Amino acid sequence: MRAHLRFLILDDFDPDTGELALRVAFQPGPEPGLELLRLRLHLGRAGNPLDPLTRELRTHVQMPLPPLWEHGLKTIIHAIEEELGGPDGRNALRYLWVRTQLLHPAESARSTPNHPVPRQVEILRDWSHRLDQEGQALRAAEILDRLLLLAPRDVTALAYLTGFFRSQGMAEEMAAVAERWLKAEPGRVEAKLRHGEALVRLGRVQEARAAFEAVLKVHPVHLLAHLGMAQALALLGGNPFPHLDAAQELDPGATASVLRETFDYRLLAAPAGDRTYDLEGLPALLGVSGAEVQDYLQFLGLPLASADGSVRESELARWVGVMNRYALLPGGLNWSAPTPRRLPELG
Repeated sequence: MRAHLRFLILDDFDPDTGELALRVAFQPGPEPGLELLRLRLHLGRAGNPLDPLTRELRTHVQMPLPPLWEHGLKTIIHAIEEELGGPDGRNALRYLWVRTQLLHPAESARSTPNHPVPRQVEILRDWSHRLDQEGQALRAAEILDRLLLLAPRDVTALAYLTGFFRSQGMAEEMAAVAERWLKAEPGRVEAKLRHGEALVRLGRVQEARAAFEAVLKVHPVHLLAHLGMAQALALLGGNPFPHLDAAQELDPGATASVLRETFDYRLLAAPAGDRTYDLEGLPALLGVSGAEVQDYLQFLGLPLASADGSVRESELARWVGVMNRYALLPGGLNWSAPTPRRLPELG
């Protein structure tokens, strides 16, 4: 099977150099998946600016330049040249629209040039949806990012991108997009929760706590808000158990899954005089085997204080307390932190 052209997307135009950056996405064979050709066209030089693209297609894909691409690119180049001739033609911000242009090799209805902006938005949305269905989440997210240049408050795109950055562990990007989502849709609970979750990942835990509190004031029996609030309080050294108890009542299975798999048992600031235990001494301390301790570390979130293999008493006590309270281990652990020799004075 010969290669199959999927789309051409424009990436940027530099008014100082006259370079128009683009990518061609094609399917090289019967197996699903995309490969990309990256190249730059040079405007303002002698000859046909599309010649490099024509050569690349013949060399790498063994296909001619589709007439629809030729027509669409000539339309875009003409618009760029008109902008360049204006009084502010060297301002790169005037060419952000270039990044929103996408061309189908055979269907003008699925290409953005010559369509009004609302229609271009829907064309990009359709491309993103198709790519997502094909398992191309990165490409789908990229196209939605371009869509937001045309429709900055599009809540469907903002919600998808928030989820995408969450799945990729990109906390800063997740927080930024969730904040935009909140501004576009202030009452959306999911946006508030995702924003709070991103803030936790960034270590901005007080802000995250405020975000979860805001949800609980309106939705006092919201499972994810209770779990988020418990996480924020735990990191701050507070008491997470009222919120974990509430979550346990609402959905025991989901709560147990979070506590086993994703809950962070660290404290952002260890209490004064906090003791540490060497990893080698934990089996005797907890009454379990060394293999079980390794399982706790790898699969159940027991936090190490440092790379040298020590565990903080405060974090161990919190972790054991959660494991026992919610019966997350087969037999429980018969250990609790010793009473401190000197109790802190109350302020």
